[in-house]
Amino acid sequence: MPSASRAPVPGTAEGGPTAAAEAPKPVRRWLVLAVVCSGLLLVAMDATVLNVALPSIAHQLSPSAVQLLWIIDLYSLVVAGLLVFAGSLSDRFGRRRVFLIGLAVFGLASVVAAMADTTALLIASRALRGIGGALIMPATLSVIRNVFTDARERGMAIAIWASTASVGTAAGPILAGLLLESFWWGSVFLLTIPPVLLAAAGALAWVPESRDPNPGRIDGLSALLSIVGMVGIVYGIKEIAKHGFSDGISVAVGVLGVVALAVFVGRQRQLSYPMIDLELFRSRRFTTSALAVLLSFFGFFGLLFFITQYFQVVRNLSPLETGVRMLPLAIASLIAAPLTDVFVRKYGTRLTLTGGFTVIAASMALFTVLDGESSEVLSVFGLAGVGFGAAIAVTAGSQAIMVSAPMDRAGGAAAIQETSFELGAGLGVALLGSLMTALYGHYFDDVAGVSGAALENARESLPTAQEQAGRLGEAGQELFTAAQSAFLEALSITVMAGAVAMLIIAVLAYLFLPNRVKEQKELEESGGGGGW
Repeated sequence: MPSASRAPVPGTAEGGPTAAAEAPKPVRRWLVLAVVCSGLLLVAMDATVLNVALPSIAHQLSPSAVQLLWIIDLYSLVVAGLLVFAGSLSDRFGRRRVFLIGLAVFGLASVVAAMADTTALLIASRALRGIGGALIMPATLSVIRNVFTDARERGMAIAIWASTASVGTAAGPILAGLLLESFWWGSVFLLTIPPVLLAAAGALAWVPESRDPNPGRIDGLSALLSIVGMVGIVYGIKEIAKHGFSDGISVAVGVLGVVALAVFVGRQRQLSYPMIDLELFRSRRFTTSALAVLLSFFGFFGLLFFITQYFQVVRNLSPLETGVRMLPLAIASLIAAPLTDVFVRKYGTRLTLTGGFTVIAASMALFTVLDGESSEVLSVFGLAGVGFGAAIAVTAGSQAIMVSAPMDRAGGAAAIQETSFELGAGLGVALLGSLMTALYGHYFDDVAGVSGAALENARESLPTAQEQAGRLGEAGQELFTAAQSAFLEALSITVMAGAVAMLIIAVLAYLFLPNRVKEQKELEESGGGGGW
């Protein structure tokens, strides 16, 4: 059997020669870049645009605390599970074709989500949007690699592609806040319709069709195992956090998820053409860098889920005011990304990553002292610090992933890098959100004059408590005060847990990554890669 480490990875530059017409003229190349970046902007925005709308959704659809988590993180989990599989589809059937199909699926799901009148339909539409996002994302990078044949231009194009993801992620809450000032919560989904139409028109006009003449085998079973594994584990964690281990169904689904992922890993080791190149993880530099990227998004998206609820429900700010208060996060991210290369050149990847995660940890720790009257300065510095540190860590970690992999396996490294983005976002909301939910219920004290269903509903989530309080008169105010107190207690412990996770990866980066001099020497000698 051929070595798995030598197999080409679908959807990447190593998947074989590309069948396409000669490279487009310069102006058209940059038009193509604008088109594919429009598609990527959709995927990035959708990961964050919904956070500001959560309180409104809670009031209209009355989802449980666990359903709120699914509304946010199911999208990222589906994208993460299907990215590499979608890349293989684009290689076989054509990158432009798959890109257009992804846009169509994404647009349709956006309309369904905007019109959803039940929680179940909204969650289903988020999964459908995830399928669309997974079809869009790998096709964008493959098109760039096909169109930009000059190495320098390609590097610039990929840098713009990566910056587009940062801009979309940061802009999501702000644009959502603007819309929610005048429209219903479903309008945040329709925000993506104009870019979908523009990207589709541009793709038909300017993007050349291309495909791999020797595509790898389409491995639907591996894609299914990865989705079942991730969703099963996350489902188990969420439900066990709420109901405990006495809920046999939750435990069984969680175990099913673990088994599915174990089978997935075993299958990747046996296949000649694996979906994920596990051999790359033999390098501690690669493994640490991939973990750094994953945990950067873990902390970033986990905090975003809580802080928007804090601003709107505890501080009673409007969606627009909440979006404005997210500006420090966005601005700091945009400032930090181009500075990362300077830091890496001067201090090396080890110190840059260690510093970035230390900044995230310190900034998250600031949120442990939040209350209803906390100074605006506290949240400004906290959000700016998280945005700055996360951008540094993601950019440095992404660069380290690519340079630590041998050139003939660069495509496999890119696939793992992209998956780390989405998986980190999904797990951040799932794990930290589940911890938050459990702690919120634990710290929610009984309220005199409120009992039965009203009290249990209030213990579901803070937005639900706010809705219940509005129906109960004077007792409702006491109920809402108790809910706010429980939320702040839970928030303090949850963000501290997140800060500890950031410190742990900071230590791992310092221990397992080489110093600047050794890093440069090893890269010059080996051209990438490295053992444990």
